[in-house]
Amino acid sequence: MSKLSDRVFGGPLDVRYDVVIIGGGISGVQVARHAAGRGLKALLVEQNDYGHATSAATTKAIHGGLRYLEQYDFAVVAESVRERRFLTIAAPHLVQPRSFLLTAYDWSKPPAPILGAGVGLYEAMALNRNVGVPRDVRSPRFKWIGKQALLKQVPWLQTDGLQGAWRHDDTLNLHAERLLLAMVKDFASLGGTAVNHASVVNIDREGSAIQGVDIRDNLSGETFSVAASAVINAAGPWVAEALGNLSGQAGVRVKQAKGVHLITKDLQTKEAVYVRGRNGRHIVVNPWEGRTLVGPTDTPTSGDPDSTTTDVSDINLLRETLDSVSSHPLTRDQVEDTIVGVRPLIDDGNDTYTSSRRFEVRDHQEQGLAGLFTVTGGKWTTGRAMGEKVIDTVVKAMAAKLPPTKRFDDTKRPLSSSFGDYDTVADAFTVAVQERSELSLSPAVREHLARLYGTEHTEVLRTVAEGEGLDELLWPGTSNDIAAQAVYAVTHEHALTLEDVIDRRLTVGTLGAVPDHVVEKVANIIAPLLGWDTEKASGVAAAYNGKTAARHDVIDQAFSAL
Repeated sequence: MSKLSDRVFGGPLDVRYDVVIIGGGISGVQVARHAAGRGLKALLVEQNDYGHATSAATTKAIHGGLRYLEQYDFAVVAESVRERRFLTIAAPHLVQPRSFLLTAYDWSKPPAPILGAGVGLYEAMALNRNVGVPRDVRSPRFKWIGKQALLKQVPWLQTDGLQGAWRHDDTLNLHAERLLLAMVKDFASLGGTAVNHASVVNIDREGSAIQGVDIRDNLSGETFSVAASAVINAAGPWVAEALGNLSGQAGVRVKQAKGVHLITKDLQTKEAVYVRGRNGRHIVVNPWEGRTLVGPTDTPTSGDPDSTTTDVSDINLLRETLDSVSSHPLTRDQVEDTIVGVRPLIDDGNDTYTSSRRFEVRDHQEQGLAGLFTVTGGKWTTGRAMGEKVIDTVVKAMAAKLPPTKRFDDTKRPLSSSFGDYDTVADAFTVAVQERSELSLSPAVREHLARLYGTEHTEVLRTVAEGEGLDELLWPGTSNDIAAQAVYAVTHEHALTLEDVIDRRLTVGTLGAVPDHVVEKVANIIAPLLGWDTEKASGVAAAYNGKTAARHDVIDQAFSAL
């Protein structure tokens, strides 16, 4: 089993850091990036794998939060539309424009004119949305789509009472898992150190001052201590658990919202549809990679986030909302899988559906824990701004203990693996697909690799060249993932479990239920790299397939219950 010191991004592991960040989701990663960007010596610790939970369970949207205007949360919307542009500049190969259709029926509340006014305000807030963005990923202006034109684009909409839709721009987070990993690597390029499958099991203090943390390798059981001037708890739904025996003194509370999506077959729409059902709920029907994402539910939950699963009521809530505006009810054969995540929200007294998506950073000096900070709330889109503001807060509060810091403005900074200053993303791909022309890879596979890995795609091509059969497609007809990616995931990207590889380094695990034979193929490819024998490889494959079967049992129950 690999030791922690053998599987760090950046590094090497040291015994002293300026700041330790707990949590490898989008919040923790962006906080860590800004710590390293400011020149602080930073360590990021993730208990499972980077982005394994909330940050991966998304609607694949980088959005400004149009519906938050109804809650008069103007500050969150203004920040979101601004940050959406910065993300497009940072990683245009992974962030693409996506138009959203905001449907209007004669029973809609608010009615179509008010919806239009809201969309107009939303667009005004994003007036400079295309500044500095490559030409082929710029967003169009909003406009009204009449009923007949809308039905040509979205043929499944219920026609009774349909008036049309407002089309507005937002952005597609094409592969959230790969974008997050690119940010982890960017953090490392700035001088940071990141380690996965490791837990902070104790926060050390002397009197009222934080001294550092004790870390356990969750795979080997090895433990070691790290001294630090500050500890930032960005563990998402696990913020209370991450504080251990200090949670009571710190007084951290977080409200959990459960977000369930269905992955369906292609529902025949080229643009995302923002559905307001007759039950008053909002969901997004988002076409993606030949499939459609339907969700999220956004309902309250409690307990251990690791144990949260999709249940029958979640699926039926999505069905009820979608069916209320669809000409044909969703059927079992259309649903391929389900994903679930738990979002940590600020406990502002509202329910999870109407709670603000702003973030909050709490300095626990008032609770007698100087040097300890907790971050709650926030979302994918505003993660960069969150990271910046959290580190500003920490640097100001800890000025006496931290070294002088430098300025770090990443609003126009591409990630370390982005392609740079091409006029268009297509130009970057045109150059990329010509690399290593002697390899027998199709243009589609080559572009797939360039999109997922950015400039690092050349290292994947090198892996292809070094091993027999590594150009083989893993799931022909569905995904352009190849065997070399599974090898690269272990040898270069610190994937340590089958789930790490299938669900977060490759794309096959994000496309719905992965067939048993594909799971077994991937397990057999990575087995020798991870020191697994045949029995171990078979066991982990069976466990993965068992989880898939359990999800499908719940889907079957939901459709048989009505």
